[in-house]
Amino acid sequence: MKVSIKTPTIHPIIVPTTSSLKTFNFYLVENEEKLFLVDAGVNTDECWHAFINTLKQTGRKMDEIDAIIITHNHADHIGLVNKIRSKMDIPLYAHQDAITRLKRETPFLQKRVHFFENLYKEMGCKEEASDQLERLKRSIEKNKHQIITGEINTLLDGDEIFGFRIIEVPGHAPDHIVLYHEGSGIMLVGDHIIEHSPSNALVELGKNGDRIRSLYLYEQSLQKLLQLRGTIAYSGHGAVIHNPHQVIENKLRRIERKAERIKRLLSYPKTAAAIAKRLYKERYIPLLPLVMSEVIGHLDRLELMGEVRIEQRDHVYYYKVD
Repeated sequence: MKVSIKTPTIHPIIVPTTSSLKTFNFYLVENEEKLFLVDAGVNTDECWHAFINTLKQTGRKMDEIDAIIITHNHADHIGLVNKIRSKMDIPLYAHQDAITRLKRETPFLQKRVHFFENLYKEMGCKEEASDQLERLKRSIEKNKHQIITGEINTLLDGDEIFGFRIIEVPGHAPDHIVLYHEGSGIMLVGDHIIEHSPSNALVELGKNGDRIRSLYLYEQSLQKLLQLRGTIAYSGHGAVIHNPHQVIENKLRRIERKAERIKRLLSYPKTAAAIAKRLYKERYIPLLPLVMSEVIGHLDRLELMGEVRIEQRDHVYYYKVD
């Protein structure tokens, strides 16, 4: 890759939220005489006004934007894409694994519902997950407004765009990418690194119908970024990260500590749901998709490392320290 010497100019677009995310962040970036948007917030008036105000403050216009680049497919990163592109024909870029999700293709979404029905049954929480599964089914029709229209250009690991290298970092989402500027060490990291919060490695349906081992991949992706000379990381939520290597190392240590806590609960066989109830107590039901992703992710990781074994009873999985 040709190293760009000039430091890019990053214009953060920050919209506060009352949720634990603290803010929705997206970025207007100037580099190599190009202007591009990284992520697009949520589809609210607040995000739209913040975007327009940032353009005005930088003395730029919407028709000067050369591209929109999406770090991953989640709704709080793509919200303004259609609105912006309805006004200007701006190229959109995302990882190739994001396309099916961004287009919300019905066969894929139906397969995803079936995947989670089986998963929650196998993990021992079929009854508790019934409301979540109903919401997931309804979302196929309810969230059609989130379908990204128009052409989407694909990106892969190692691609270069506007002086930034694309780094694949699956974990939080299977299609997640980081934009890395080698000359300055600037990284635009989406939700891969959030300083004030664990970036949930969400269990997801894989391309072959299998379960993505999300936490195992997330850990590998964190280690991948440690090999880069990252000096500053612009996150999808919360504060700019001025010590990315330290934050990454803290997250890796947190994974190890959580794994040890889970292993201590596995002196005799337990389901993932039983572990989640023990760890999260009153938060288990309200946060079920997140806490089950967390626990399943750890159990998958421990299984891949040969530290737990699984037995199956009546189509339900039980885990025990090996």
